[in-house]
Amino acid sequence: MRKESSTNFENQQTLTDFCNASKTLMLISGRWKLSLLFSLLEHNSRTFSDFKQIVPAISDRILALQLKQLTEDSLIAKQKRENFMFYTLTEKGKSLKDILVNLAKWQTNLE
Repeated sequence: MRKESSTNFENQQTLTDFCNASKTLMLISGRWKLSLLFSLLEHNSRTFSDFKQIVPAISDRILALQLKQLTEDSLIAKQKRENFMFYTLTEKGKSLKDILVNLAKWQTNLE
């Protein structure tokens, strides 16, 4: 996250205003966001603990931050069930499925 008064922030805003692809990449960029999204594509819902098991290298603070950003960007939603907080993909998040699968396939085709 950048300071709103920084030149980098202004440049980022200009780029996302100019290019919708950049805007999409900004939503899913982050060290762990793609892993979290793929995890939710595989299973309909996950808890915080589920994510920690899937990506053990991620710290609690960073996981919470990434989940918060994905929630704020309306890609995932939080739901309380059975005294646990579950994360699920929203319709907007589900609409990324083809894009994410194609990204993964593209890399595989290069190898």
